[in-house]
Amino acid sequence: MTVQFAPAPVLTSAFELGPRLLHEAFHRTLSPMVITDTTGRICHVNPAFEQATGYELAELYGKQPTVMHSRMQSSDFYRRMWTALLQEGRWQGEIWNRRKDGRLFREWLSISALQQADGEVTHYLGVYSGLASTRMADAQSEDYGGVDAVTGILGRHAFIKAAERLHAVTGPLAFMALDITGFTDINEHHGLYCGDGLLRQVAHRCTQAAALAGVECVVGRVGSDEFALAWAIGGLDGEDRPREQVHQMADQMRQAVATRYQLDSGRSVDLRVSVGLAVLTADALVAANQTGFEPGVADALLQASAARQAQGAPACSMQHYDGLEAERRLTRALREDIMAGRLDVVFQPKVRLSTSSPVGLEALCRWTGPDGQAVPPSVFIPLAERHGLIAELGDRVLETVLRSLARWHEGHLSLLPVAVNFSAAQFKRPDVVARVEAALARHRVPPELIELELTESVLLEDFEAAVTTLQGLRRLGLSLSIDDFGTGYSSLAYMRRLPVNCIKIDRSFVADLVSDDRTRHVVATVISLAHRFGMECVAEGVETFEQVQVLMELGCEQAQGYFFARPLAPDALAPILAGRTPWIEVVVAPGLSVSGQEH
Repeated sequence: MTVQFAPAPVLTSAFELGPRLLHEAFHRTLSPMVITDTTGRICHVNPAFEQATGYELAELYGKQPTVMHSRMQSSDFYRRMWTALLQEGRWQGEIWNRRKDGRLFREWLSISALQQADGEVTHYLGVYSGLASTRMADAQSEDYGGVDAVTGILGRHAFIKAAERLHAVTGPLAFMALDITGFTDINEHHGLYCGDGLLRQVAHRCTQAAALAGVECVVGRVGSDEFALAWAIGGLDGEDRPREQVHQMADQMRQAVATRYQLDSGRSVDLRVSVGLAVLTADALVAANQTGFEPGVADALLQASAARQAQGAPACSMQHYDGLEAERRLTRALREDIMAGRLDVVFQPKVRLSTSSPVGLEALCRWTGPDGQAVPPSVFIPLAERHGLIAELGDRVLETVLRSLARWHEGHLSLLPVAVNFSAAQFKRPDVVARVEAALARHRVPPELIELELTESVLLEDFEAAVTTLQGLRRLGLSLSIDDFGTGYSSLAYMRRLPVNCIKIDRSFVADLVSDDRTRHVVATVISLAHRFGMECVAEGVETFEQVQVLMELGCEQAQGYFFARPLAPDALAPILAGRTPWIEVVVAPGLSVSGQEH
């Protein structure tokens, strides 16, 4: 692969950096390097990078660097990184990544934009410092002697081992995960040296607070800016006192850490923290033997970390290890079925009310759990969101929809636009537009046959960035809609600026449309505003003829729900795609209307 660099200053008239010399420099340097295209896909890595991370170029080519993400930095961290790259053409900072074997390592990453002679950015070059060899990477990812080199307390691996020994001796343990809010910003503003000094002070206060509590306790640094404590708590048999003691210990720890610190630079900083709690009970080993899951300090630590709440929030809720066994089993089965493509996609028709003709379909995901029973979307969708599976789930649904459209086209059936729910995790990807465009091209599906549905909350987190992304998707030719409108923070200020085609009225409003005048006024206002901004409205969850009549009176264009049709398997859609509309008879004879709960 040839990468076009911007012309370098000429040192002497006899010296030029030709392609061969650049190629040699890239492959022989001891610093790990990676080159990506402008969408973030990896184009090339050098041997030093392969040696340091354990990945080979063949495994990484065409993928995002997210395959190495440690999940120790927030989405805001990566959003700031991309903003700096797009605006300034360069970024540098500390980042945590994960080797192929699962071990974490901290590194200093410098990214620069590579330009052609005309100034157009074609690629990005990332250079890592401190990972010149596997041996060096091992030294960073493994704590020397089990002790964290920066703070002097136990590292993650040693902490887990020590907590396992404590659990075997004392029984039930309480775990607390304590995370420093905004630690990356502290590093960027004050430097790594001051950041390391702050970590040492936090470690000292954690161990001091544990000693003052007078309990058997293990303290460790388990992440770049996360500390953990595990201590013996006695029985948790429903009594309130042990629970009070756990919360009291957590509050003491929070107060000990969340105070002002004097940095090595002479400046001071007020520290904010988030805290999460979990409990590993004495019978966790018995429960694990019965269910086939290994009991885990690591699992309890993970639950504590996931339960973190910001400073000032209500008292932390304790997560019980054995009480979460069912969720762990379900999550594992869901992950396996997503990766194997075993989830089903069904389609519910959308109907134009003025003609009763079908104008589109909505794709809905269905899953059969490991026990052979259907798992409601209200259960497995939040599960996928909590455990980082929702983006992959959404990708699979979109691929299934595109395959179905291609197959219907081959069968000479009439094609209807299909609406697909688009999650926040998919929408926030820096290359989201390129991903959708590539998926359409793979299946040769015209973009006007796809409508992406997004919730209000996704759009409001970073409104300006959301508008830019929406505009990019619209330029592809896609339709866009706001799902569950009215259940979030509906605002005229953002509604008038959103480049969307349609607003979906949430089923909670439709359910009370006939019986509640206030609800009817709200829906009428939403429909009127949508029309003023050039949008159409779709009512969800329509179940009765009376609801259809009111919606038509209010000027709503489209509707979907059990009144017209339940979600149908792809093969059952053939009559509808062929033009037959069985619900027309139902509209004419309202006595045949169907009621029921739609999901």
